Amino acid sequence: MHTSVLVSLVALPLVAGCGLGAHFLEGESAAIWKQMQTTNYESIDFSKLGGAMWQKVCFFGPYSDSSEAELGFNWRVSEHTAALKSDGHNVIVFATHNEVASFVVHSRAYGDFAKLSGKCLPRSSSRVTREPRSDDWRSYVAKNA
Repeated sequence: MHTSVLVSLVALPLVAGCGLGAHFLEGESAAIWKQMQTTNYESIDFSKLGGAMWQKVCFFGPYSDSSEAELGFNWRVSEHTAALKSDGHNVIVFATHNEVASFVVHSRAYGDFAKLSGKCLPRSSSRVTREPRSDDWRSYVAKNA
């Protein structure tokens, strides 16, 4: 097989995949992205995500180390993921009043929650809306903020 044909066979799926969106996102991260697409990137209703066993959703942006004060109990985000040691991710924590039900590491390229970092929203008010901006960056803030 010629080298150029081999390179084409390997490169074509990679290039084709780039235009498909967030095909590599999994679990709750993929569900967040799907909900963003459904609302034309205008809002996300977290009450429909994270399963049934949580009362609040908390957001932790890049370089966040603490989470105990925000959550109200002993759980440090830095002990469960190193994702916040860079600019690329947010960690979204679904919690009860005394424990974490689940959490998701979410790429900021597919929805940025850094402006919500250190904040928790009760399930009943967990819809966030896109911050008005002139560019294509998708940054979200609390609906009532």
